[in-house]
Amino acid sequence: MRLPKNHVKMSLILSGAVLSAFIFGTIAYHITANTFADDDPSSPAILDYHYVTIYDQGKKFTIKTNAVTVEEALARASVELSSTDIVEPSRTTLINDGNFHINIYRARPVIISDGVVKKRVETASYDPATIARDAGFSIYDGDEIIMVGNTDFIEAGISTAYKIIRNGGETLTEEIRLPFEEEIVRDINLPIGQNVTEQIGEEGLQVKKYKVSFVDGAEVKRELISDEIVREPVKRIVREGAKGIANNSTSAGENEQITWDFLKSNGFSNVQAAGIMGNLMQEHRFNTTDTAGGLGIAQWTGGRRNNLLARENPYSIYTQLDYLMYELNGGYASAKNAILTSTSIEGATRAFQNRFERCGICREETRIGYAYDIYNRYAK
Repeated sequence: MRLPKNHVKMSLILSGAVLSAFIFGTIAYHITANTFADDDPSSPAILDYHYVTIYDQGKKFTIKTNAVTVEEALARASVELSSTDIVEPSRTTLINDGNFHINIYRARPVIISDGVVKKRVETASYDPATIARDAGFSIYDGDEIIMVGNTDFIEAGISTAYKIIRNGGETLTEEIRLPFEEEIVRDINLPIGQNVTEQIGEEGLQVKKYKVSFVDGAEVKRELISDEIVREPVKRIVREGAKGIANNSTSAGENEQITWDFLKSNGFSNVQAAGIMGNLMQEHRFNTTDTAGGLGIAQWTGGRRNNLLARENPYSIYTQLDYLMYELNGGYASAKNAILTSTSIEGATRAFQNRFERCGICREETRIGYAYDIYNRYAK
């Protein structure tokens, strides 16, 4: 029996719908089998979410989250950590990748012995020298650390044990991790609450070598032979969203600190930043308001004032600092070049005063005095 054409079409449509539902359901099952979204009720729009994959003791699962840091993501996933567990990347690392991975190395009890001295330590490390140092032992160049069976019934259940074999080493090498700094740069082009890591921070490494003296097998003296920084720390730079900040959201005192950080992040030295800020203090005490004399921290007037007013949030300190750099990189590049070649507070203050502010009654000595005050407060 021949079916009507419209009946055939309807059957094909239904068959396609069933097949699509089956495929979609199968895909959804595979995605959600090891994936779940955190349930933070304050979570913003879906665009702020990331997929974070967590590896923990052979288990792997993925969460969809808008957590900002590794530690926050693990907390939302109900992952409990001890103080001796190792997390890579570190717990304070910012999550800024759509597909982010976290590895957890769980601490375990380990026994390590040095002659008759035996110590127990909780560690997530698998490096014998690191474990020995964590237990409080000094490891000299030439020493060996071997894995042995644990036969002490008091320490039953601890499967990992190490023994230090002393080979009469007379030198000791110490590696010191150097922490990196973090620089926050306010970015008026990023929404508030959104952070972007522009440069990943890296620890530095300092290596010290000592000559060691012993009496009856016990260390009695160590003398520094060499001290070298083999790797300098790399600063972590994070751009922090400041778009849409209300006009009066920061005070003059806060604006002073914000301006110092901003100038330093834009390549000015301590002396040069102080010279610029000595001028801004004289101009309007770091207020961003409009006065009869001009607008904002630099007291812009005329066409320059109108250009600033045409920007979004013109009374925001971040907008005004962005406009300041816009001018220094554009029509006032000669002022920037003169400041960058200045090696004294007086020189930097005069360069900004004469080439950028172009004031009538400048009160130069007052500006220089303010610059010294700012230098003493912020230069480190």
